[in-house]
Amino acid sequence: MLSRRACLAGLTGSLAFAQDRLPPIRALTRGPKFHWFGYYDKLEFDPSGRYVLGMGVGFQHRSPKPDDVIRVGMVDTQDGDRWIELGESRAWNWQQGCMLQWLPGSKTEVIWNDRQGDRFVSYILDTKTGKKRTIPAPSTP
Repeated sequence: MLSRRACLAGLTGSLAFAQDRLPPIRALTRGPKFHWFGYYDKLEFDPSGRYVLGMGVGFQHRSPKPDDVIRVGMVDTQDGDRWIELGESRAWNWQQGCMLQWLPGSKTEVIWNDRQGDRFVSYILDTKTGKKRTIPAPSTP
């Protein structure tokens, strides 16, 4: 059995190796809004790696209320990290956001949840053409 010291040394060595291969870390957005990306298993980057999805809201440190709106957008990492507004949502929480993601298999379409009146919907937006479709059910985890 390995000693605790040997295990920690092995872990430290693995971390040091991994750090040599990680890309640099930098902030992509700036205030005054608070920006984040939601759920862990959603596609945040477009297939080219140029565009990064995100959400922005003007408050933090409290639960969202039914009428709190988040802004849905993407950051163009090849144009000075420019924020490109895509839409908004009234169906979100801090952990999952509005289930925003690149539509699997698409290079240009994103999907997110919203609320129309008392029902939940999903929007699919083509980021190149601006064409938007409404699906009469929310996207789920």
